[in-house]
Amino acid sequence: MGAFNEVTGEAVCPACGTSVSVCAQFKYGDKWQFEYSIGDTLRWGGNDEGVPGRRSVVVDAVASSPCPECGSVEEWNLYLFVECDRLIRLKTADGTHDFVGGHAGHIVLEP
Repeated sequence: MGAFNEVTGEAVCPACGTSVSVCAQFKYGDKWQFEYSIGDTLRWGGNDEGVPGRRSVVVDAVASSPCPECGSVEEWNLYLFVECDRLIRLKTADGTHDFVGGHAGHIVLEP
């Protein structure tokens, strides 16, 4: 996956439907194995991906460990929502956002 960051937050497991704490890997901001929690502000000024200061961005993310409730090891894709460089929330991916078609790991919703 190359350089990435991690964020810990709550999301609903797609296997068991339980809201659990999950750690997710993502590539946005200064990518250098930084560890964040929901509510933290992104770092910039290094191995950057994206543009700082965007009002609203959704970032492709993937759980880095099994569900702590049911132990499912199936791939768990997530959306990470970022507003003005602040990590707002994680949401289990539901197909709403197409990162493949856009050829990027993030989508600017509002510049």
